[in-house]
Amino acid sequence: MTELSKEAQDLLMKVQMQNQELQEIMIQKQNREMQKIEIEEALKEIKDKTEIYKEIGGILVKTDKNKIQEELEEEKDMISIREKQVNAREEKLKSEIEENQKKLMSFIQGANPAG
Repeated sequence: MTELSKEAQDLLMKVQMQNQELQEIMIQKQNREMQKIEIEEALKEIKDKTEIYKEIGGILVKTDKNKIQEELEEEKDMISIREKQVNAREEKLKSEIEENQKKLMSFIQGANPAG
């Protein structure tokens, strides 16, 4: 087996780190999706209620329904903004990974001529 050049080894390590970052992004996306679902469920739950209680420090406190709806909608909007940012990072990262994998393959093929 032929040893890879220092440049190829560095590139391989970079691709591995990028793949790890991509996995972390996927986990973040799943967590945000779950948060969004929870918020949507909470909004449905309070829709027909007249009295709303919010947990603060382990106790339930009566709260204004409109205020809670507003807070939930704001939180949902923030999640959507973060989703867009994460999606953009994901696409950029996937593109970088693909490009680096191609470079790495050319290093490997160059180090191993005529297979």
